[in-house]
Amino acid sequence: MGEFFEHVKEGLSKTPKEISSRYFYDAKGDALYQKIMQLEEYYLPRCEMQIIEGQSGQMAQDISADHCCLQIVELGAGDGTKTKHLLKRFKPHFKSLEYVAMDISDNVLIINEKEIKSKVQQLGYTAVAGNYFETYKCLPAATDGRLVLFLGANIGNYPIPDVIDFFNFVQSKLNVDDYFLVAFDLVKDPKKILAAYDDSQGITKDFNLNLLERMNRELGANFDIRNFDHFPFYDPLTGVASSQIISLKKQIVEFYDSFSVSFDRYEAVHTEISKKFFWSDIEAIARASKMQIAQTYFNDNKGYNFVLFRPRG
Repeated sequence: MGEFFEHVKEGLSKTPKEISSRYFYDAKGDALYQKIMQLEEYYLPRCEMQIIEGQSGQMAQDISADHCCLQIVELGAGDGTKTKHLLKRFKPHFKSLEYVAMDISDNVLIINEKEIKSKVQQLGYTAVAGNYFETYKCLPAATDGRLVLFLGANIGNYPIPDVIDFFNFVQSKLNVDDYFLVAFDLVKDPKKILAAYDDSQGITKDFNLNLLERMNRELGANFDIRNFDHFPFYDPLTGVASSQIISLKKQIVEFYDSFSVSFDRYEAVHTEISKKFFWSDIEAIARASKMQIAQTYFNDNKGYNFVLFRPRG
């Protein structure tokens, strides 16, 4: 409760108000996100699976040229339903394979372990719950090579300057012959992108508003969910999709410990960005973070890709 409450107090005291999307993920949020992943409008998981199923063997082959043993560290590992297929295809290419799953959600890591171990045998497995900006600093040593995974196009949750900082952070635990594999959702038809965050069934809306329900459950807040709405937006000039929670009336919400927040009518609380990348963005990130692009792996329509980076040395 402490970290969450402090974040909420700080974020709702700002102008404009904001709360980090990492707090979407409690047990209910995890379940709603799994529903989003199955939506027809939410194209990202299908694009990612195309690459995993079609090109994971080639990725493993590219990396195994430098390493006979590999530690794979996944940041924001999620439930493992996609990663298990990548690991299965990697396994034959290495003498030993170790997987370290890092995620903020204890609930999702329980599912992750079941999924991974059901698909991949004789795999070293470690689950680490917590904010990976902290847990990654204490990463167990690798016996040979290391590959850090950041999939799901989650890199789009950061503005470009923060992406560069994040790359530098990841690189702090990489040797010159290690790798960083990142999934990027590329710019495409703006209507297709907006539909992915404004689905016809309203599940994405429920996912966002669950953040208010979580504050009710855990922080003693008295949000009336009927007085709020979800507003997604996509700007094709910048490639940034964003999500906001809108207050539909002037109101005061109270929390435990005598904390309260005033909302104006139609005031927004920013919750999430999801940047869609131009290729020039990716090249600029590599230059600024002093990493080189070792290889790229595209899906069928070239709208989504995995980029394999390594330190320049």
